[in-house]
Amino acid sequence: MDNDKSAWLLSSAGRRGSLVTLLQQQPLHVERSRVVATDVSLLSAAGRLADEFEQVPPVRDPEFISRTLAIAVEHNVGVIIPTIDPEIEVYANHRDVFSQQGIDIWVSSPEVTRLGWDKWSLYRWLRERGLPTVDTFEVTDLPEGSLTGPVVAKPRSGSSGIGVVIADSIELLDLEGLDESYIVQSKAPGFEVTVDFAVGLSGRVLAIVPRRRIEVRGGEVSKGVTVDYPAVIDVARKVANQLPGAYGALNVQVFYDPAGGEINIIEINPRFGGGYPLAHLAGANFFDALLRDGRGEHVEELKWEAGTLLLRYDTEVIVSGFDVRSIDG
Repeated sequence: MDNDKSAWLLSSAGRRGSLVTLLQQQPLHVERSRVVATDVSLLSAAGRLADEFEQVPPVRDPEFISRTLAIAVEHNVGVIIPTIDPEIEVYANHRDVFSQQGIDIWVSSPEVTRLGWDKWSLYRWLRERGLPTVDTFEVTDLPEGSLTGPVVAKPRSGSSGIGVVIADSIELLDLEGLDESYIVQSKAPGFEVTVDFAVGLSGRVLAIVPRRRIEVRGGEVSKGVTVDYPAVIDVARKVANQLPGAYGALNVQVFYDPAGGEINIIEINPRFGGGYPLAHLAGANFFDALLRDGRGEHVEELKWEAGTLLLRYDTEVIVSGFDVRSIDG
């Protein structure tokens, strides 16, 4: 990133107003940073909170990258932060295009982004490396008697819990109603813990912060608390160290059963998670750590406070003079 860059770009900003606010408080090279938000929809609350808001085509549109690059150059952007699963691999495949303009994208290698998008590939990757996870099968290749007890079926490329089906046994699961994109796995014991972690340019882990998901709304945490579970931190560190080309902010979702000490990795998300503000407000400022690491400074692994509670609530963003014709058609 060039030293004169003064703006962040939050891609697919959506409802991530807290990320906009945190970024505005995190200077790149000025006292207060400007935040440029982009989104496919003009009805982005976070976009309206940003200093600049630009509409972009859908991520699969051939013009998405060129339009985003043009916006980044126009607004003197130094760092781009992707936020949603569908755009992660697109950005990963075009990092060089942006770096030629002195713009860094906090995104991992294409291989890591595919592991985040394809749960079947992730399962095989975990098993090949001896990392703990539950028995998993493709719905089209499910041997009889392979799974006992409660089971979970989910699209191999799904996100936000969309399409997930839980049953008390494989016999009670409507296999005929699932399309061939589904995987079926044993339901992991214990409760869910999401571990946010940051990885620098050299592949060194800069921070690891577990948070227990108390309540989820629309696929994102609405109530959560940071927790100090050494065994979970150790597993997350092993994942971070083995991911080929991890960079930026990522998180790993696990189920943890303290009674039996069992930990099972369920998903990897190679992006800032919706609950990242909790890690930040607990003391682990990923933005600062990644910026300093990118400048070649030695960054000690961040300390943070366990027992920091996040309770989200609804609020409003009011826009005056909005032209309703902009959303017609």
